[in-house]
Amino acid sequence: MQQLRNPEVRQLEKNVKEVLEDFAEDSEKKVKPLTAKQVQMAEDLKKVRETQGKLDAFIEALNQEK
Repeated sequence: MQQLRNPEVRQLEKNVKEVLEDFAEDSEKKVKPLTAKQVQMAEDLKKVRETQGKLDAFIEALNQEK
């Protein structure tokens, strides 16, 4: 593995520090990733429930044809 030189290390440390400070100062940045994940999961759950409802209706229709 190539070792980082001192200027590269300092630049990397500076960049990491800036990003962490941005997150520390902005509480919305802390919540947004969680909220985005929760919204996506809720949308996925809605699709699953819709599909399950259609499947239940299909099974019921099949059973009525017997």
